[in-house]
Amino acid sequence: MNYDNKNWFSFLLKRTGYHYEGVFFSLLVYGLITAGLTYFHLTFDWKIFHIPATFHTVLGLVIGLLLVFRTNTAYERWWEGRRQLGALVNTSRNLAMKYKSYGSNDGEIYQLLSVFPLVMKIHLRDKNFAEVIKLLPAHSLEKFTKASHKPNFILLELSVKTNLLYKSGLITGEQMLILEGKLNELTDILGACERIHNTPIPIGYALHLKRILLIYLLTLPFGFIDALSWWCIPVVMVVFYTMIGIELIAEEIEDPFGTDVNDLPFDELVEKIAANIEEIKGSN
Repeated sequence: MNYDNKNWFSFLLKRTGYHYEGVFFSLLVYGLITAGLTYFHLTFDWKIFHIPATFHTVLGLVIGLLLVFRTNTAYERWWEGRRQLGALVNTSRNLAMKYKSYGSNDGEIYQLLSVFPLVMKIHLRDKNFAEVIKLLPAHSLEKFTKASHKPNFILLELSVKTNLLYKSGLITGEQMLILEGKLNELTDILGACERIHNTPIPIGYALHLKRILLIYLLTLPFGFIDALSWWCIPVVMVVFYTMIGIELIAEEIEDPFGTDVNDLPFDELVEKIAANIEEIKGSN
């Protein structure tokens, strides 16, 4: 999503249509529960609502530290993913320019190089490669379909063709080493993105944070109702929205290769790489 956060008023009032699924319903239910508890407290003066504020102050500090660590960890994964996609753009361009400057006119090399980012994107998402079939050389379709790891198949085909260029005397040994080094960089980029995608936050940490956050939010009205009465409702709803929002943002950005609003612009980068390679291929 494109935005300009320098203009505060237009940015804060920006209509995005973006929200976390179920969060507003949960917020409404939480507000209604708090309203019911407030009513019973004002009607019957239950002693259960006389919880010292120290309890939530101390617990809130602990949860705040946990949420900060959770957010930082998720953002680090998001930023690492962005660095790898940036490296994908640069390495793909560099490879295309190297093949062109070394005099390679094999159109299949540029075809495979152009389709690799698309195959990598689908590999990290839904693994539906139907749109890739029409972009591959006809003689590679059967092997591509049978390959269990399709990005590796594309890189293998590029490596084989590079080796054929060397054996045919079209490139020197030094040039082949340079090209193979760039292909190795693509392999490293693919592996790094797979690591981010396939390694979620440890389940024990995720469960513990959610459980302690739930305990804090469920007991929060009991610590505020006695002091704030009906004003307790908007206060605890703001706290609920803030804490749950931070956790949901972290959940969304820890795997940044999908199609959520906060995910990386993978689709745009794939199109950019394809356009750049096509331009390099057609240059004189």
